[in-house]
Amino acid sequence: MPAAILTLALLCMAGGQVFAVSLEEVKHERHRSVEALPELARIGAAGDTIFILRGRLSKNRAKQIERITRQVHRDVKRRFPGDRDKAGLRPVDVCVFATSKLYRKFAKEVMGSDEYGADRGFFVPYRRLVVADLGRGVGGLRHELVHALLRDEFGSLPDWLDEGLAALYVTAKWTKKGYRFQVNFRLRQLRAARGAGRLPDLEKLAASDDREVYGKNYEAYYALSRYLLLYLERQGRLGKFFEKIRSAPRSKEGQLKVLRQFVDYDAFLKWADGLDTETRK
Repeated sequence: MPAAILTLALLCMAGGQVFAVSLEEVKHERHRSVEALPELARIGAAGDTIFILRGRLSKNRAKQIERITRQVHRDVKRRFPGDRDKAGLRPVDVCVFATSKLYRKFAKEVMGSDEYGADRGFFVPYRRLVVADLGRGVGGLRHELVHALLRDEFGSLPDWLDEGLAALYVTAKWTKKGYRFQVNFRLRQLRAARGAGRLPDLEKLAASDDREVYGKNYEAYYALSRYLLLYLERQGRLGKFFEKIRSAPRSKEGQLKVLRQFVDYDAFLKWADGLDTETRK
């Protein structure tokens, strides 16, 4: 579930003036359904993002999910170190469910809507809440944990970048050096969008906001974002690119300048064409 869509604003009145208040600045109590879930583990140290893992899982399953959560926490902090002040931030509740039925029931209770039921998980910044449907695999959990960690470390990122980074972790293999990102189903979406003339170029990507990234052509934006970042990772330049793009102006011109500095779009498309051999392995 896109974090940007959930980062809303309240319009408030004071002295006859209207001003916006970010929901992330408003103190929210834990929903009773969150508090009712048993605590499985706490991940993270004081002064950093802390995850409280909650759920009703078998002992072995709980250990597996705790291990994955620790791996994501460690890998994101290693790859994308930041220095944002996190003092005073309460822990992020990470609520996991063994079945889709339990996940959908909880999502409706907490969010008051059925719209989250089709997702594998979601992250609500202003509630400091991650929810994941383990009945559909662990990829969704990794994805949403990345959103939470990046938000604490860097605040709001461009939508395409936030989703692209989180999407890298959906199908990632843990190794001694950390996660290795793999080719996955979004390659088909990339090629389908390209064949239909719907694949954005660098200029459109730089100009995109939530209306494009989460709009009717969202599969193309997700796929392009993920594979551009995978392309840079395979070249050993993802970390440097991330530093540059997050500190660049959020304007189309600022984003495009960095994208063009790091990505030859034609060379990227040729590389993506060659991933067929990898998917067969």
